[in-house]
Amino acid sequence: MKKFILILLLILLAIFVARFLFGGNEDTWICGNGQWVKHGNPSAPMPETGCGEVENDWQSQTIEEIGLSFKYPKGTTFRKEIADDSAGIRAVGFYVEKEGYTLYGLYQPKSEATEEDLEKTKTEMDTATIKEVTIDGHKGIEGLILGPKTRHLTTIVKDGKLFSVSTMPPTEENKNLTDEILATFDFE
Repeated sequence: MKKFILILLLILLAIFVARFLFGGNEDTWICGNGQWVKHGNPSAPMPETGCGEVENDWQSQTIEEIGLSFKYPKGTTFRKEIADDSAGIRAVGFYVEKEGYTLYGLYQPKSEATEEDLEKTKTEMDTATIKEVTIDGHKGIEGLILGPKTRHLTTIVKDGKLFSVSTMPPTEENKNLTDEILATFDFE
């Protein structure tokens, strides 16, 4: 019996450590596009200063195939990939990258998606990290995917299609940068 309790305590401790090692601060204010954006449920009031200074260090990008405009930091590179055939665009992928950071976005305009598909996405996520998100009025979820391709994944339903953004590697610093970029997303 003592051995069982010890093993149970070690498992709980491992889950607790993983949550705080990979989870980062989920309840904070993020500066995006010159405005403070609430992320989670921060206990501190919205800061009155300090947001917008980095605005000059950011550049704008529009992906017409998705109807998306956003900003990303200078010092990172942007690239877009279109998969199409005679029937039109099957997928639009894009990357924002720098050494030690990759944001990968994917939109598949020909694949219908429902709330059920969004729920299926949760099955791949560490349950301790799953939370609901809203990006420019589109509801979705985010969480940590563990395994050979460990990454932080944010998925929303946009116009009845799944739109996902992955962050690799899923460090707290990289997750915070992705959150700042996502706060600038503007779907037309």
